[in-house]
Amino acid sequence: MKECLRKQISLWTASALLMGGLAACGGGGEGAPADSSGTPEGESEIKIGILIPGSPTDGGFSQQAAEAGALLEEQFNCHVAVVEAATADAIKSEGETMAAEGYKIVFGHGGQCSTPLAEISKDYPDTWFVTTGGTEIRENQFPACLCLEQSTYVAGVIAGLMTESNVIGCSVGGDFPAYTKTTNGFKLGAESVNPDVEVLFAVLSSTDTTEAYETTTNQIQMGADFIYSNTNEGQGGAIKAVSEHEGVRAFGSLGDFIPLAPESVVGNTMGDWSKAFINATEAILNDEVGEPEIMYLDMSNESVSFEWNEELKKEIPQEVLDKVDETIQAIADGTIHVPNEYELG
Repeated sequence: MKECLRKQISLWTASALLMGGLAACGGGGEGAPADSSGTPEGESEIKIGILIPGSPTDGGFSQQAAEAGALLEEQFNCHVAVVEAATADAIKSEGETMAAEGYKIVFGHGGQCSTPLAEISKDYPDTWFVTTGGTEIRENQFPACLCLEQSTYVAGVIAGLMTESNVIGCSVGGDFPAYTKTTNGFKLGAESVNPDVEVLFAVLSSTDTTEAYETTTNQIQMGADFIYSNTNEGQGGAIKAVSEHEGVRAFGSLGDFIPLAPESVVGNTMGDWSKAFINATEAILNDEVGEPEIMYLDMSNESVSFEWNEELKKEIPQEVLDKVDETIQAIADGTIHVPNEYELG
């Protein structure tokens, strides 16, 4: 049963995630014919693996990677498998299994994958290891950096201008730079327009919905009237807490969280992780990587954005809208620099 569950998240099912669920075990669609190598008929022999830290239907970080895998299958006619690997041991084990099975690329989704994959990458020189975040660079390994901190800076500007209590709250699902750069961006954005604002900050012990709900509730009770929670699936709990308190507003992170609380979620801080997966795959398959280095994805190449709740946007003062547009342009052209995870250490 465990093996069946592992194969269940192969990427032929990723497009079904948008329909709200996973399909049955398989590699190329239920009942899809396969050749003697096990590769579904019509696919190339190129295999790509994606390791994700949480549920492929979390509505945010992990789901973006799963959906990106479906795009890889479509664009490159390859076989893609997605496997949940939440711990360093699981990341290393699953990555090693994929490499041993001849996977051309193994993506580790999240900076936490960087070190475990670096421990094995030297043993599999024919496999490329790409992490979304992290610091490790090897002959066959490099990280892609999605500069979500730029979008959360914009959210901070909105919160700093609109807070009535002069207290705002934020939380993350882990205490490492790939996470904390987003709350740092939120804080810097708020302080850039409101130097008197107080920012409440919390690191969850896990990306648990209940813990996120309780943490956000505590921040609201301490006066926070704008909330940013970058906690993967825990976001649902944070937004639920916001929806239960009149006059409190929230921002979604890496997904559309407006439907969870349309009267409370001002907008979403968005990053297009699919560009990281597609750009890296294209470079590797075309033998264009050269010297491995960090791949940056930001507002300048339209990989990061802020998406308004159009209904709530109608209530936003024009001076705030103008400041947001000005801020986005300044970030894109480099006038405003928001520290990324490497600069935070």
